[in-house]
Amino acid sequence: MEGIEEKILEALKELERWENRKIKVKERLEKDDADISELERIDEQISHYEGLLKDMKKKMSSTDVSRTLFRLAINN
Repeated sequence: MEGIEEKILEALKELERWENRKIKVKERLEKDDADISELERIDEQISHYEGLLKDMKKKMSSTDVSRTLFRLAINN
């Protein structure tokens, strides 16, 4: 189960990266310094990673999910 755990951690990091980018683009949109299509693309990526994580979670037992979340918490 180690492989899926690593992939989940990587997907969580990517999701966080896209969510942070969304915040920055929204700030730029308020200043008329970005295009709405950029925000739409970011939303697509966020949806992709949320779906990917949901699918991965289905493949794990509740113990594996808890262990992964604990690892994430101690790494941050």
